[in-house]
Amino acid sequence: MEIKDEEIIDGILKKDKYAMTKLIDKYGSIIHNTVFFILKENYENESIDECVDDVLMCLWKNMDCFSKERGNFKWWIVAIAKNKALTCKKQIKKSKDNVELDNAKIKAPYDIEEDYLQSEKKKQAVALINSNLSEEDREIFMRRYFMESSIREIARKMNFTSITVYNRLSRGRKKLKKIIKEKNIKFEEDKYGR
Repeated sequence: MEIKDEEIIDGILKKDKYAMTKLIDKYGSIIHNTVFFILKENYENESIDECVDDVLMCLWKNMDCFSKERGNFKWWIVAIAKNKALTCKKQIKKSKDNVELDNAKIKAPYDIEEDYLQSEKKKQAVALINSNLSEEDREIFMRRYFMESSIREIARKMNFTSITVYNRLSRGRKKLKKIIKEKNIKFEEDKYGR
């Protein structure tokens, strides 16, 4: 059943928390994607969830500012998400630029050796998955462990239940562990022995 914007607006104006849940169900991915698009730098990723929370709080507190006559509800939400993300981006940049150099420890943005070893481990893992799992299980593993999709997203995109996805991941991990043990496969270790 389609959730109507009017129900969401009226509910939030009455401070009904269930209406906020409806808003998140209907527009949560749009809000998240808008914020993610703006805060896409690696050092900004930690702030995405906090910014989404700020957007939701702003919607909760300022729903009375929305006017049906002036515009579309969805685009009003997108505009708020965009503005909050841009504000957050400015704050992150400002705090990043205001590092006190006397007390700062300068560190390379990444460890080249660690980066290389991690990429080699990924290549080995992908080869193991590709050669030992069915096509559907490979897709589930790639989405979960390499694209970092949630169980719910995978289930929705592949037309499975969440339980089916969990079961396939569990069976696949057991199968891969068994193969690794039987064939005595060793993944290259990083400098920390991982």
